[in-house]
Amino acid sequence: MRHKIFTTLFILVISSSIALSQNYYLGVGNGTEQQGYSCSSCHTQGNIGLPIYDTWKLTKHAQAYDSLKSILSYDCLKCHTTGWDPATNNYGADEYVQKDTTKKPNYRIIDSVGFAAKKNIQCEDCHGALGNQDGTLSLDHWGFINGTGTNALNYSAQLCGNCHSGHSPYYEQWSASKHAQSAAPALSYVIKNKSCVRCHVAQNFIALMKSPSTYKDTILVTGSDIQPLTCVACHDPHDAKYPSQLRSDITYSQVICDKCHYAEIDSVNINSTPHEQSGLALSGDKNFGYRYTGQTYINSAHTYAATERCINCHVNNTPNPDGSVNTGHTFEPRVQACEGCHSDFATSVNLSDSTKMFDYRGVQSTTDSLISILQAKIKKSTKADSATLAFKEANYNLLAVQADGSHGVHNTRLSQKLLRDAIANYNPSITGVYTEKGIPTTYELSQNYPNPFNPTTTINFSLPEGANVKVVIYDAIGRVVTTLVDTYYSAGNYKVDWNASAYASGIYFYRIEAKNFNMVKKMVLMK
Repeated sequence: MRHKIFTTLFILVISSSIALSQNYYLGVGNGTEQQGYSCSSCHTQGNIGLPIYDTWKLTKHAQAYDSLKSILSYDCLKCHTTGWDPATNNYGADEYVQKDTTKKPNYRIIDSVGFAAKKNIQCEDCHGALGNQDGTLSLDHWGFINGTGTNALNYSAQLCGNCHSGHSPYYEQWSASKHAQSAAPALSYVIKNKSCVRCHVAQNFIALMKSPSTYKDTILVTGSDIQPLTCVACHDPHDAKYPSQLRSDITYSQVICDKCHYAEIDSVNINSTPHEQSGLALSGDKNFGYRYTGQTYINSAHTYAATERCINCHVNNTPNPDGSVNTGHTFEPRVQACEGCHSDFATSVNLSDSTKMFDYRGVQSTTDSLISILQAKIKKSTKADSATLAFKEANYNLLAVQADGSHGVHNTRLSQKLLRDAIANYNPSITGVYTEKGIPTTYELSQNYPNPFNPTTTINFSLPEGANVKVVIYDAIGRVVTTLVDTYYSAGNYKVDWNASAYASGIYFYRIEAKNFNMVKKMVLMK
């Protein structure tokens, strides 16, 4: 019976569309209309279309005019009603209202029935006018079937940006974000990779969110149809089940960001390159970084304080103190979030310097320093070094912390511990530097041997603890001749050779710097 009604309706639509001009607004209706005369007449529970009306009517779009009508001016109505187009007579909301500066708000409704049918943001604001002049459904409604017709689903950010810009600058903020570049031409290699598109293409991400258990990596669209992570990727225009019409709930353990920013790996593979580690870092997940045996790893307070995870610091769900809306859709971290917990934050960092504004208590500078030390050791590695487990473990930790991208802010204790352990447990086979067994109890710089020498001599030094070590050679008047050592070493006894064949005979000095230990000794080159 339902199939028969549907067939009859389809025939009615075709015949009506041929005879009458198209692209008039029907309005969403309330579900009581005859089928084919409103969106809700078909799109309700138990009807012939998907029951989208039942969930849409609970969204803020459905209340866009009703909830704000006391403060909306005439110029606001174009984004709070349906079909606003003063240049065309197509039964849009503008045809039922006139501007009137003598009234407050500055307009008057001249047809209350017609206006009531087109108030708020309805289906046709996004899908276009779908009716004929006689109020029946037009052929344009069926254009979505092959995804290329007049009613093809529109995943672009510009569609939302038509209204979400200016005084509500979501579109401008989004345009400045990396989400807007997730499917950029420069990332063509990503778009061609089926395992990447789920987090780079809006259509794929929506498919993943709708059915995560059955989603299969595939490229759903090609060419000009590909959209980056636009508004509709994260926000469902038809459903307000979750806060802000997000496609998933906001909980302590997971938010929608985690679908892409939380690498779903079962274990750490030091032979691989870690990818997207921010969610793992924030959670203190056991698969963030390589954990050295016998070491204890502790998470920072952010792991527990970020009750809405990424949203706490990267998105602002509440108005600013002055009442303005700044939603944070650039997704850059907000200093206001830090000030909520750290009362001295604003006086402890340089807010005018974007590179320093999150370096609270030296979190970022310390992390970056450790990264530099470990990078230096990795850089000095030989081909043989790179095949060792020690190298792979240390390199994995370096890459994991870098892939987190927060310079240690997400999980300071854990990130810095992973770096320090990597530094302490890896020493490349640097040419000319040799290690002797045993752990000394004091810092020491020995006299070079032989002395005088020609042209090679050996310098010994001892470290009771791990430290960044610098050994520099100076000439008799204090000019730097060469730097023999400038890297991190774990506790131990070391010796380094200096070949002075390129230098003239004379008196030279060598100096060691290791934490608070400094010492200078003299040597003589005699040719």
